[in-house]
Amino acid sequence: MEDQTDTLILQTRRVTRSMVKNDTSDTKVIKVEKRKVVPRKALAGIVLSASRIPPISRQRFGLIQETVGTDLYQLLVAAVLWNRTRGSQARPIFQKLISQYPTPTHLAEACFSDLADLIRPIGLYNSRAARFIAFAKTWLDKPPHKSRRYRKLHYPLQGDGLGIGRDEVLDEDDVRQGWEVAHLPSLGPYAIDSYRIFHRDILRGLADDWDGLNAVRGFEPEWKRVVPLDKELRAYLRWMWLKEGWIWDPETGDKIKASDGRMQRERDRSRSLSPEGFRVRK
Repeated sequence: MEDQTDTLILQTRRVTRSMVKNDTSDTKVIKVEKRKVVPRKALAGIVLSASRIPPISRQRFGLIQETVGTDLYQLLVAAVLWNRTRGSQARPIFQKLISQYPTPTHLAEACFSDLADLIRPIGLYNSRAARFIAFAKTWLDKPPHKSRRYRKLHYPLQGDGLGIGRDEVLDEDDVRQGWEVAHLPSLGPYAIDSYRIFHRDILRGLADDWDGLNAVRGFEPEWKRVVPLDKELRAYLRWMWLKEGWIWDPETGDKIKASDGRMQRERDRSRSLSPEGFRVRK
């Protein structure tokens, strides 16, 4: 791109308007180059996170999903509230909402103005209240079930779901890709990623938690097939893979075996890391 310049005309003697119009013999032209602004590029191999990264010896990472992951209703409500909202702001709203509307039935019957007032502190309260009520009514009409899957357009990849009808239901024998909660209003990629990581195996009756508890020998948990875009979920999966001895690349989903030295450093680490990020291959 060619450099742009501004031209400043500085008068060296006192002039009248008519002189400025007709006489420019005593003017100096100074070219001032505009400073180029170079966009700051993200560092390669860095996964930024707003969370501190706990040692791999810890049992929990610190996400709300770990607390409510076995309750699908609470998990999805939390995922909707946490999407594009700081956890410190969303958590008290979530606690109040679940206290007042503990089941989809309660939420479906909620007074719109009361629900909107409850959500007001985190913004977009009218649209969020309307979507929550629609979410609950759809849940009651078509509750999530392991034998019913629905498309989610362009999830997890661009073009996914295009060959499936909008209201088409995929059964367990259908090899096409679908998700048991994708028909519920308000659920974007973050919510479906959260569902897949923390609850899908439970809904399908394959395990008693998201990490293969009481599953058959050789079972692979669903979280190992998820490649989310959200930085918190990426950091969580990076941590989960490292607990098993792997360095996971959140851009591609590929992994390499962690060196003995790296694993020893991680086992010796007692403090949580600062939020500056993880290096993928180090």
